[in-house]
Amino acid sequence: MSNRNLYKVKLKFKTPVHFGSKEKTYNTTHTMAHSDTIMSGIINSYSLLFGKQKTDELINSFLDGKPAFKVSSTMPYLMDKFFVFKPMGLDLQEYVKSDDKKKIKKVRFVGEEDLSNLFKGAFEPAGDFLLKAEEKAQFYSDLWKIKERPRVAIDRITSSSNIYYFTHCQFKKDTGLWFYLEILDQNLEDEIKAAIRLLGDEGLGGDRTSGLGLFEPEFIEVSSTNNLKKDGSYYMLLSLTSPKDNKEIERFTFYEITTRGGYIYSKGDFGTKKKTVRMFSEGSIVKDKVEGRVVDVTPTGFSAHSVIRYGLAFLIPLPEGVSFIGE
Repeated sequence: MSNRNLYKVKLKFKTPVHFGSKEKTYNTTHTMAHSDTIMSGIINSYSLLFGKQKTDELINSFLDGKPAFKVSSTMPYLMDKFFVFKPMGLDLQEYVKSDDKKKIKKVRFVGEEDLSNLFKGAFEPAGDFLLKAEEKAQFYSDLWKIKERPRVAIDRITSSSNIYYFTHCQFKKDTGLWFYLEILDQNLEDEIKAAIRLLGDEGLGGDRTSGLGLFEPEFIEVSSTNNLKKDGSYYMLLSLTSPKDNKEIERFTFYEITTRGGYIYSKGDFGTKKKTVRMFSEGSIVKDKVEGRVVDVTPTGFSAHSVIRYGLAFLIPLPEGVSFIGE
């Protein structure tokens, strides 16, 4: 790991965000961006800064199995507390003093440090989060608020109007999203960071032309002694992952599968549909490491540039002795 730099990238949002849950559906929003969305945004910004030739070289590095960098999906933070996905199959009742199974089941995120310490102390469920008992008093009931904005669509033929609602997510003060950035080619580190800064100015997610998704990134270097760089018996995905072969598929013990599609967004095209890919979701558990792969999803007949779906695995080791349901 000596020739690799690892960062936590805080996204300090200046405006609300919209992360679509379904293509061209505006009345619902997710509260986080997946790793393939982050990668797509970075590469598009990289293209704006450095042109087609350098961008093609960057994309080819992924397709050739020598990626210049890796990213995780985004996760919430509150001030200096970083949350990660709750590991699938984790038996939280082993660590939480609560008789309310519904509250325990609702938990989606746990503190990264709390997980690495295997939840030492007293913990309580608080909505989507698992918190130390003493943290609940200073913790917001929600880190974000979902809001709706009415909008008017005008029929171009009849000029009739139609009201619809656009949903967005507003993060509260001292909160936002973060993701891991691992630089594998130090010669490109400054360029990759520049692309992320431009992405903050361009906007992440949907409805960017209306000013949504603007953020200021903060790069926090991760210590070389961080638990992320240790080995373990089990690992959790922090990214959407497309396994490279059947051997990797067989290593999954607890998992969910999602289908990813969408449309091309670049200066070369704004409406062509990408090929769909089935991927393992964040929070899935593997026994032994997997690498994943980058998938070429360039539509048939599309020649402006290559289109990829990022599916490399970003893993964190789970602490020894972690308790899974049924084990």
